[in-house]
Amino acid sequence: MTLAFTFTPADVGVILLLILLEALLSADNALVIALLVRHLPPRQRRSALLVGLVGSFTFRFVAIVLATRLIDFWYVQATGAIYLLSLPIKHFKARKQESGEKSLPKAGFWKTIALVEFTDLVFAIDSILVAVSLTSHYEEEAKRVAIIYIGGVSGVVLLRIAALMLVRVLERFPGLEHMAYALVAWVGVKLMALAGHSLTLAYDFGWHFPEMPPQLFWGVTVLILSVGVLLSRRAPRRTASAEGSPHAEAGDDQVSSGERGNE
Repeated sequence: MTLAFTFTPADVGVILLLILLEALLSADNALVIALLVRHLPPRQRRSALLVGLVGSFTFRFVAIVLATRLIDFWYVQATGAIYLLSLPIKHFKARKQESGEKSLPKAGFWKTIALVEFTDLVFAIDSILVAVSLTSHYEEEAKRVAIIYIGGVSGVVLLRIAALMLVRVLERFPGLEHMAYALVAWVGVKLMALAGHSLTLAYDFGWHFPEMPPQLFWGVTVLILSVGVLLSRRAPRRTASAEGSPHAEAGDDQVSSGERGNE
């Protein structure tokens, strides 16, 4: 089987640019996914991210096929925004009521995968819209789809790697947990603004709800990161020896066996 088109050096450049953009757009996505899988034992955590890749590839392909109608999916963006905003609310409410580290939702393995897939679906709409606009000059539809898909899939793989790294950072520096949830809330606000924009584009209201300016989003993001890092210095740092102690590993095994028992 041969392709009806060939990739030129310029096409490779576009693919690399798409991967870079996907990585930038996925910075907040990776943080959300890291928080979703953080409560799982290390082995299940890696498995959840790996299994979730299959759904991510599928969502990217479907999103590309439906690219011209993605703007009609404002309700998916709105649902995702409400979900993201609910995570910080639950977190800070639980932290206020409890003294332990039990603020994360304790979803089971498969439910966690479902939540990760839903998050991927919501963010796929945003990233594919950017990719479609970037490749609008291509006349060959098959080649355009291939370039978008290669760039999108590569970005998803990077997202999974980044999510796993972020989980480890949050475990090493537990003081960053509040900052992470504050960022999730801010991403939810951005997604809600995008849903409003998509809604007014899908239906003729005579006016368009504006998207959040990138300068505003990244400016507030940097502010949250800066304040979070400064405040996290007051929290005790978890040492590598404590993370790798036999007791910690035994605890993970007990949690795993306990979850299998519950299932």
